[in-house]
Amino acid sequence: MSTIAQLIIRSCDRRVLELEQVKAWLTGNGFKLSENHWDVDPRADIIILTTCGVTQLHEDFTFSMLDRIKAKKKPGAMVILGGCVPEINPKRVSEEFDGPTFSPKSYYKLDAILNLPLKLGGFDRPNTYHMRARYRTDVGNIIGFTRSFSGHLLDPKYCARRLSLAAKSIVHRRRTYLIQIHEGCSMGCTYCAIQKAIGPLRNSKPIEAVVKELNEGIDKGYQHIRLIGDSAGSYGLDIGTNLGALLKRISQIQRQFSLELTDVNPVFLQVIFEPVKDLCTQKRLSSLYIPIQSGNDRILGLMHRRYDMNKTKQMLGDIREVAPPGFRLGTSVIVGFPSETTAELGDTIKICNEVNFDWIWCHGFSSRPGTPASTLPGQLSPEEVLERVSLFKAGINKQESVILDLQ
Repeated sequence: MSTIAQLIIRSCDRRVLELEQVKAWLTGNGFKLSENHWDVDPRADIIILTTCGVTQLHEDFTFSMLDRIKAKKKPGAMVILGGCVPEINPKRVSEEFDGPTFSPKSYYKLDAILNLPLKLGGFDRPNTYHMRARYRTDVGNIIGFTRSFSGHLLDPKYCARRLSLAAKSIVHRRRTYLIQIHEGCSMGCTYCAIQKAIGPLRNSKPIEAVVKELNEGIDKGYQHIRLIGDSAGSYGLDIGTNLGALLKRISQIQRQFSLELTDVNPVFLQVIFEPVKDLCTQKRLSSLYIPIQSGNDRILGLMHRRYDMNKTKQMLGDIREVAPPGFRLGTSVIVGFPSETTAELGDTIKICNEVNFDWIWCHGFSSRPGTPASTLPGQLSPEEVLERVSLFKAGINKQESVILDLQ
């Protein structure tokens, strides 16, 4: 009988290609893979739980899932804990979990944990993935809504069913060829604990290597290309280039495709501004995700986000003017940041309405261990943060654009 391995996915979509590499490594070593990436497969001999620790809620969800695994796994099954939580809160992990761990910057530890004949590094990281699982935003929506967010206790089963469908439509909305252009992040945002888990900026692919992958995707019949990275705007700074140069080179490719660009810190918007406009004019940029996080310059300073919001708004408006039909512009915001006033929250609402984003990830601030923001004065209570989330959504003209990812 084949040995069965299971990956239970709780990490974000930046990790999907890495996890596909892990799947290839396991099957290459003779494992049969469970197709269940959400609940516990009681047949599994090895269960790898990947995690997200972006907020306290997602961390807590990790440990409730561990309890579920312990209760449902077959006797003797090995459990491995991966993802960001082992790096973000190692103390809690050591207290509540006694098995092996790894993180996004230490996948190599899996070789030592399982000691398989073929090593992980011998398997290529692919450009497509085949896992249907709920990601962290789905978890945040489900639990957040069942906390009587809007003043009415909603049926948890109804929320889970509706929001699961919504998450799948977001993550799996089209046949897409993914190109991971770099790893890690060195931006130093004061609220972020994820950078502890993913490590500093590294492994930016040379421009021509990215172009080669893009052409390979088109050759395989993919019309839609997505560039992904932990902080895609900082692409190339470790190899003497930048994202603007990459996009300029991509705009010169004389083939039919559409491009999706994600996770560009607005500090890099000036660098990519002209190439992005060129791609829009060519009708080849389908979406752009620019996480502004706040519309208030004082709060941005406390977040260690170094950009001028008025200039950012102007550039986004200029991009909108030349964008092709169907172009989508998205962002994320953090509300309830320490010392944030309701007037400063109003600045964020105002900017979001003026830019008219097509989707907005709204995160309630969550104090994460070891981050500078966790020690700032003016910490708001969880109830106050939820109230700010409510105020934010109520203030957005296009409320259907708001996706809640709460504490």
